[in-house]
Amino acid sequence: MNIVINKKSNTTKAKFKTHLLPYCLIALFTLFIVPSVNAQIISSSKVKVDVARLFENNYKKVVDGDVQVKITATPFADLQLPDGRITYKINGNTDKILPRDVKRVDVFVNGIYNRTLNLPAQTSVYKDVLVASEQINREQTLTKDCTEVKKVDVSMRADYVLDGSMLEREITTKKIFQKGEIIDRRFVKMKPDVARNADVRVFFVSNGAVMISIDGTAMSDGMLGDYINVENKNYKKVYNGKIIGENRVLVNI
Repeated sequence: MNIVINKKSNTTKAKFKTHLLPYCLIALFTLFIVPSVNAQIISSSKVKVDVARLFENNYKKVVDGDVQVKITATPFADLQLPDGRITYKINGNTDKILPRDVKRVDVFVNGIYNRTLNLPAQTSVYKDVLVASEQINREQTLTKDCTEVKKVDVSMRADYVLDGSMLEREITTKKIFQKGEIIDRRFVKMKPDVARNADVRVFFVSNGAVMISIDGTAMSDGMLGDYINVENKNYKKVYNGKIIGENRVLVNI
């Protein structure tokens, strides 16, 4: 018996498989790379802009000044999300401003939660405040001649700056201020709006309406906006209230 091997047939099959290989690889590549038809791609730059604007608008409600937020990086080049309207919601406390921190943002598509982003950010707060126009020596009185009002970034000390109206008060320095340095209220002395042991008028307020006012005694010095303890002159009861003017204190009840 003679056995005949069809070499030509085997060669043809081998060539056929070889020709199919590139098409198989392309199909697999397309399967894993091409996004779903029902998906949308959001660039990193757009996410940065949208999230920065979200925080800027939020801070405008609680901060007196021009707030600028910059998202410095994202852990992705593009963000793939389902089709639909994308919204962002701040995750966590937003009242306190830190010059450098990580912003947490929840991402929603058509109102449905999708994921949480953690994005490093820089935040600046620009305000018109008093700065030294020349060197100011210790125990020197602040005047228009040695100071100027300038718009600067006060994010590191927003609670301690002074505006131009403060020059109406008698203010002396407790340290040397160099030219261009922000006048920090922690290093100046000024006549308080309420002095310790001074007679004050105490207003009791409920739901925004003044209910009653009494005579009291201040138990510490304080400036406009500060909270101090005051004592009822008649009954010696102590209340904590906010200074709203010279020798005027408001107590919420």
